[in-house]
Amino acid sequence: MSSTLAYNISITQFRREIGESVRRTHDLDIGRSYVYNVFASFKTNTGWTNPIIMIYDTGAVVSLLPGKFRKILGVENFAPVKLSGISPEIEVDAGRTRAGLRLHDEAGKTSRELKAWIAIAEKDNVPAILGLKDVSDMHDFRVDSKRKMFYLDFWK
Repeated sequence: MSSTLAYNISITQFRREIGESVRRTHDLDIGRSYVYNVFASFKTNTGWTNPIIMIYDTGAVVSLLPGKFRKILGVENFAPVKLSGISPEIEVDAGRTRAGLRLHDEAGKTSRELKAWIAIAEKDNVPAILGLKDVSDMHDFRVDSKRKMFYLDFWK
């Protein structure tokens, strides 16, 4: 178990139509987008799942998993919720539950078990997102832009 987990920042291009729209409107290149991916495993009745890639989303309150995780995690009790993001018109039907999770980095270091509220979507076509509810009060988030790395320093 480690108190600091280290991750590479993923650099990606914006979709072509977004870049062209910004270029036409502002006569500027929008540049690249940066994505903060982490690896997380979840506690099941028989142990732990293999780590999955999740987007570390500082704007998301609740973590979100695709629907298949309801069966994988053996979730029977959940509170129905509707989640929305930047666009409130688009909602994701989900069930909220408590889950145990651990974060892993690319070097194989692992955090202690975290207990967090997560939402499991009714469908599978959603990204796996690590929100900050019950997670952000366990660590500090540091970015080293020069090295294109970010760090989660666990202090609790």
